[in-house]
Formats: sequence, C-alpha cells, structure tokens
Amino acid sequence: METEVRRILIIDDDIDYRKALLIRLNSLFPNADIEEYDFPRRGNPPLNFDWEKYDVLILDYYLGKNETGLDWFNRYKKSENFPATVILTGMDDEKTAERVLNAGVHYFLSKKHLTKGEMHDGIEKALAVRASIIENYKKQSDNGNNFDTFINDSLHHTEERLFAKILKVRNTTGCLPDRQLIDSEIEREREDILNSIDYLPAQEAKIGLLEIAAERIRNMSW
Repeated sequence: METEVRRILIIDDDIDYRKALLIRLNSLFPNADIEEYDFPRRGNPPLNFDWEKYDVLILDYYLGKNETGLDWFNRYKKSENFPATVILTGMDDEKTAERVLNAGVHYFLSKKHLTKGEMHDGIEKALAVRASIIENYKKQSDNGNNFDTFINDSLHHTEERLFAKILKVRNTTGCLPDRQLIDSEIEREREDILNSIDYLPAQEAKIGLLEIAAERIRNMSW
C-alpha cells in the first residue's frame, strides 16, 4: 500500500537537476505540493526552518560551498518527525554509502542512471523506514529514551546480532562472507521477525531497522 505524500522538498545546488527532479516527482506524485530550496541563492536554512511540514526530503549529497546533504541532515534533524529523507549521490563508492547509512538517513540513491521506478521505490522505502521508526519510538518513549539514543541503540543491537550470525558462519566455514551469504542471513533475520511478531506495526518497525543495518553490513570490509 502506497503512503500518501502531500509535501516534498527538493534541495540540490544544480538548478537544472532540480528542474528535472521536479518534473519526475510531479509525475510520480501528482497530488503532492513539491517545493525547491535554492541553496546557492538562499544559503543555509535558519535553525527554526519548519522541516516537519514535509513528508519527503530529496537531498543532494554534494551541495557546494563545502557543504554536504549529510551535514544538513545531522544539523537539522531534531526529532523522529523529520521528513523521510532520500540522499542522492553522484558517486557509487561504498564509503559514501556507509557514511549516509551510519547517520541514520532513511534511504539513498545514486544519480547515475536513476530510473523513475527506482526513485519511486526509494521514496516509498524511506517513508516506510521513517514510519516504522516513529511507531517503534512511540512504544519506547515511556522508557525515557530520547530519539537519537533510541535509534542508535536499536540499530546497534540489530546490526550486532546480524554481524554475529555472519561471523559465526565465517568461522565455521573458514571462508570470507560473500554477498550471497550476507543476503541469506539478512533474509533469515527477516523471516524470524515475521514469524515471531504478529503485530504489523511492530513487524514494520523491526524490518525498517533491519533494512538500515543490512546496508551497513553489506558495505563492511570483511
């Protein structure tokens, strides 16, 4: 089921690419209000900028002026209600992907040969991850955890469990983990979640965190 998208914000220092994104997003989400933020002209958003009125943020990685989208995400994300964020990169290198995922960004896409379908799927995945994190955070809020602590702890435990399973296989077989092994362990973890949790929002919350941890694991050097 698709998530309703009402407002989208595009931030990219390349005006031509912003216009291309605007056309593509209008075709994908014709009922959404889509805005552009002209960073080169307007500079950094003020600290009181109302990010939470947007459902989705499309954020370029390299913004120019020694600024990155990751810098902005870390600077302006103050709560779990920050918009579902998709960072676009012109690079396919693993280090950039790892930095983005380690910061807790909901999803990232490469600009290279980016299709309309990939853009749509990436936004849907970012929305799903954000929704699951909010749902899980609400359930944990009575424990007094702040948002950043909750996210970091949850991701750490998920990643640690997944890493231990893969490491066990490596130690048993004596072979370095390949993509097939890693993906098979991730799929087993996903099946365990589906089989052990009946409550759908809780399922989605766990799987959303698994998606982030899985990308970190895939980009590790073994």
